[in-house]
Amino acid sequence: MWIFLVGIVIELFILGILSTRMTQLAFTVLMRLTHSRSITITILTIVLFPGTVIHELSHLFTAEVLGVHTGKLTLAPESIEGEEVQSGSVQVQVTDPFRRTLIGIAPTITGTATLSALSWWLSTIVVQVSTTPYKLLVVGILYLIITISNTMFTSKEDLKGVLPVGITLAIFLGAFYLSGIRIILPPNILTPIATVAKSLAQNLAIAIAVNLMGILASTFLLLVLQKRTYRNI
Repeated sequence: MWIFLVGIVIELFILGILSTRMTQLAFTVLMRLTHSRSITITILTIVLFPGTVIHELSHLFTAEVLGVHTGKLTLAPESIEGEEVQSGSVQVQVTDPFRRTLIGIAPTITGTATLSALSWWLSTIVVQVSTTPYKLLVVGILYLIITISNTMFTSKEDLKGVLPVGITLAIFLGAFYLSGIRIILPPNILTPIATVAKSLAQNLAIAIAVNLMGILASTFLLLVLQKRTYRNI
């Protein structure tokens, strides 16, 4: 089981890097096509909208479940000026570090679960892709995998409470381990956890593959656009 859990952590790290690269390439390609920052940001906002909705609602619902009051919810950039553009946001009342951490990492947890479900669904219908309805369904699933994986990771603002809570938990776990305390789960609990971890690791690998294909396609399109620019010169 532990190998799958470690694999999941590594895959999420890789997916985070790929999502950043994917967004950068998409922005560059759109800028070359439109020559307008406002149009580029508008298009990206529309394309990533499903992921933005899941991201912000994850913050909102987690905060409400934990008893933390929420305020204004936005699902689109309030401004397209400046170096950083926030695709969405939700106002959350100041709370303790533990609840702040859970609220901050909620989109990553929700996104991981959603990606796993979509990847599993994709793997079950890919053999039936010969018919047109299934082709459209596969395209739709691939689109959702890309947009969710590019919006599921927490921002710097969301990570404010994660570091102190993570350090505190690491200290406690280290103290328990050094003192000889071990938590041994019974087989009837351990087996389902191992099954879920294995499935999640496999499905995240599909999400990584989909993002790699998107990056390759965007890179190829960018090269084509650059060649056309040089020819025009």
